[in-house]
Amino acid sequence: MPEKFLIIGASSFYGTHFAKYVREHGDEAIEMSLRNWWPRVLEKEQPGYVVNFAAANIVAESWDKPFEYCEVNVCKHTELIEFLRKKTWLKRYIHVSTPEVYGNTPEWVDESCRFNPSTPYAVSRAATDMMLTAYYSVYGFPAIITRTANIYGQGQSKNRIIPLAIDKLRRLEKVHLDGGGESVRCFIHVKDACAATYLIAKAGTAGETYHISTWDQHSIYYIVSSICGLLGLDADEYLLDAPERLGKDHAYLMQSHKLRTLGWKDTITFEQGLEECVSSH
Repeated sequence: MPEKFLIIGASSFYGTHFAKYVREHGDEAIEMSLRNWWPRVLEKEQPGYVVNFAAANIVAESWDKPFEYCEVNVCKHTELIEFLRKKTWLKRYIHVSTPEVYGNTPEWVDESCRFNPSTPYAVSRAATDMMLTAYYSVYGFPAIITRTANIYGQGQSKNRIIPLAIDKLRRLEKVHLDGGGESVRCFIHVKDACAATYLIAKAGTAGETYHISTWDQHSIYYIVSSICGLLGLDADEYLLDAPERLGKDHAYLMQSHKLRTLGWKDTITFEQGLEECVSSH
């Protein structure tokens, strides 16, 4: 029998792909935004699974609007959690968080890594993660937290590094790299991330946190210079250094053993995914 998934933040890149994945697997996807969720709709639909992708998430902007980021990422989420905790029809609440709550992690870390957020955005996300931990401890609220590596794929917003770089380089414009592009990230294709999120919703354990990540780590410079190569451009000519962003962490490296014990594995290599993005742009 099909399950009902309420997807909050379904208009986001990740959320849109997840809604599609849910439907492709025979379940029902109900879409809603965090700013405009309606208690009466939830009472009527009674979804067994709520997956929350919503967040104010432009890191640099969070320094200019720290109060707004706390309002959205802490207060609005807590309002939703408090409503849902009393609902017996809820099987799982999946909270899609971020590795930025850890701060800089130049070595592989597991889900027990202590929080050390370095931006207002990261602080606001860490606060809700801790709220969920408290709600699970006190109320048995069936929350699962996920932290996903950098997502990419076709159709992503152009304020993200891969589509931004492709767009600029196709127009033969220079690309400015914060800190010279030395920061290191793991990138995961959105299709693999959706498969992981769906599996965690169905088979994960309440009260746990799961990392969703590949083992491939690359510097931002390597990624953008690879795009130059796929477009037949000289990276030395088109890539320029720019000042580092306030509070930017050098690396996020999350190991994903716990997720892999559920039976998940990534299926799209970064090279395949990047070529797909460039060819389809």
